Amino acid sequence: MGLTTIVTKRWFGFYLLMFAVWYPTLFLLMTMFSLFGHPVFLLAGSVFSPLWILLVSYLYFKHARDDWSARFVTAIGWMVLSFLISAILVEPVYGQAWTSLFTWEVINANWVNWVAILVGGIAAHKTTTPNV
Repeated sequence: MGLTTIVTKRWFGFYLLMFAVWYPTLFLLMTMFSLFGHPVFLLAGSVFSPLWILLVSYLYFKHARDDWSARFVTAIGWMVLSFLISAILVEPVYGQAWTSLFTWEVINANWVNWVAILVGGIAAHKTTTPNV
Protein backbone atom coordinates (compact mmCIF):
# COMPACT_ATOMS: atom_id res chain seq x y z
CA MET A 1 0.00 0.00 0.00
CA GLY A 2 2.64 2.46 -1.03
CA LEU A 3 2.68 5.60 -3.08
CA THR A 4 2.34 3.62 -6.33
CA THR A 5 -1.13 2.46 -5.29
CA ILE A 6 -2.23 6.10 -4.99
CA VAL A 7 -0.40 7.85 -7.85
CA THR A 8 -1.73 5.95 -10.87
CA LYS A 9 -2.73 6.74 -14.45
CA ARG A 10 -6.23 7.44 -13.14
CA TRP A 11 -4.79 9.87 -10.57
CA PHE A 12 -2.98 11.78 -13.34
CA GLY A 13 -6.01 11.59 -15.63
CA PHE A 14 -8.29 13.20 -13.06
CA TYR A 15 -5.64 15.80 -12.31
CA LEU A 16 -5.34 16.67 -16.00
CA LEU A 17 -9.13 16.93 -16.27
CA MET A 18 -9.17 19.25 -13.28
CA PHE A 19 -6.32 21.42 -14.55
CA ALA A 20 -7.44 21.54 -18.20
CA VAL A 21 -10.75 23.12 -17.19
CA TRP A 22 -9.58 25.05 -14.12
CA TYR A 23 -6.68 27.03 -15.63
CA PRO A 24 -8.36 28.36 -18.80
CA THR A 25 -11.58 29.18 -16.94
CA LEU A 26 -9.76 31.15 -14.27
CA PHE A 27 -7.67 32.85 -16.94
CA LEU A 28 -10.83 33.99 -18.74
CA LEU A 29 -12.54 35.13 -15.53
CA MET A 30 -9.49 37.09 -14.38
CA THR A 31 -9.09 38.61 -17.86
CA MET A 32 -12.73 39.73 -17.76
CA PHE A 33 -12.18 41.19 -14.29
CA SER A 34 -9.11 43.12 -15.41
CA LEU A 35 -10.90 44.42 -18.52
CA PHE A 36 -14.21 45.41 -16.95
CA GLY A 37 -13.33 45.70 -13.27
CA HIS A 38 -16.69 44.26 -12.27
CA PRO A 39 -16.42 42.29 -9.03
CA VAL A 40 -18.77 39.56 -10.29
CA PHE A 41 -15.87 38.14 -12.33
CA LEU A 42 -13.61 38.06 -9.28
CA LEU A 43 -16.37 36.43 -7.25
CA ALA A 44 -17.04 33.89 -10.01
CA GLY A 45 -13.36 32.93 -10.08
CA SER A 46 -13.22 32.65 -6.31
CA VAL A 47 -16.28 30.39 -6.23
CA PHE A 48 -15.53 28.37 -9.36
CA SER A 49 -12.07 27.24 -8.33
CA PRO A 50 -12.87 25.34 -5.12
CA LEU A 51 -16.21 24.05 -6.42
CA TRP A 52 -14.66 22.62 -9.58
CA ILE A 53 -11.79 21.05 -7.64
CA LEU A 54 -14.27 19.66 -5.10
CA LEU A 55 -16.33 18.05 -7.87
CA VAL A 56 -13.33 16.47 -9.61
CA SER A 57 -11.84 15.20 -6.35
CA TYR A 58 -15.21 13.78 -5.31
CA LEU A 59 -15.51 11.92 -8.61
CA TYR A 60 -11.92 10.71 -8.29
CA PHE A 61 -12.35 9.44 -4.74
CA LYS A 62 -15.59 7.59 -5.53
CA HIS A 63 -13.40 4.80 -6.95
CA ALA A 64 -10.07 5.41 -5.25
CA ARG A 65 -8.46 4.37 -2.00
CA ASP A 66 -10.55 5.47 0.94
CA ASP A 67 -8.01 6.52 3.55
CA TRP A 68 -6.32 9.64 4.81
CA SER A 69 -2.97 8.89 3.22
CA ALA A 70 -4.60 8.78 -0.24
CA ARG A 71 -6.41 12.05 0.45
CA PHE A 72 -3.28 13.85 1.63
CA VAL A 73 -1.09 12.49 -1.19
CA THR A 74 -3.74 13.54 -3.71
CA ALA A 75 -4.24 17.01 -2.20
CA ILE A 76 -0.53 17.75 -1.90
CA GLY A 77 0.33 16.12 -5.25
CA TRP A 78 -2.37 17.92 -7.22
CA MET A 79 -1.48 21.28 -5.67
CA VAL A 80 2.26 20.82 -6.29
CA LEU A 81 1.56 19.84 -9.91
CA SER A 82 -0.72 22.87 -10.27
CA PHE A 83 2.00 25.19 -9.02
CA LEU A 84 4.65 23.60 -11.24
CA ILE A 85 2.54 23.69 -14.42
CA SER A 86 1.36 27.21 -13.60
CA ALA A 87 5.00 28.25 -13.13
CA ILE A 88 5.76 26.95 -16.61
CA LEU A 89 2.74 28.77 -18.07
CA VAL A 90 3.00 32.08 -16.19
CA GLU A 91 5.57 33.66 -18.52
CA PRO A 92 3.95 32.77 -21.88
CA VAL A 93 0.41 33.45 -20.63
CA TYR A 94 0.85 36.40 -18.28
CA GLY A 95 4.27 37.72 -19.31
CA GLN A 96 5.69 37.55 -15.80
CA ALA A 97 8.59 35.66 -14.30
CA TRP A 98 7.87 32.16 -13.00
CA THR A 99 8.98 33.27 -9.53
CA SER A 100 5.99 35.62 -9.32
CA LEU A 101 3.83 32.56 -8.72
CA PHE A 102 5.60 31.62 -5.50
CA THR A 103 4.51 34.51 -3.32
CA TRP A 104 2.69 34.28 -0.03
CA GLU A 105 -0.41 35.89 -1.57
CA VAL A 106 -0.69 33.22 -4.28
CA ILE A 107 0.01 30.35 -1.92
CA ASN A 108 -2.42 31.74 0.65
CA ALA A 109 -5.14 32.11 -1.99
CA ASN A 110 -4.85 28.42 -2.90
CA TRP A 111 -5.31 26.84 0.53
CA VAL A 112 -9.05 26.55 -0.15
CA ASN A 113 -8.30 24.39 -3.20
CA TRP A 114 -6.24 22.04 -1.04
CA VAL A 115 -9.10 21.83 1.44
CA ALA A 116 -11.57 21.21 -1.43
CA ILE A 117 -9.59 18.12 -2.44
CA LEU A 118 -9.69 16.79 1.12
CA VAL A 119 -13.42 17.54 1.45
CA GLY A 120 -14.06 15.78 -1.87
CA GLY A 121 -12.29 12.73 -0.48
CA ILE A 122 -14.30 12.84 2.73
CA ALA A 123 -17.58 13.35 0.86
CA ALA A 124 -16.86 10.31 -1.31
CA HIS A 125 -16.17 8.18 1.78
CA LYS A 126 -17.60 4.73 1.41
CA THR A 127 -19.53 3.63 4.47
CA THR A 128 -19.48 0.00 5.38
CA THR A 129 -22.55 -1.71 6.69
CA PRO A 130 -22.04 -3.93 9.74
CA ASN A 131 -22.59 -7.62 9.30
CA VAL A 132 -25.59 -8.69 11.31
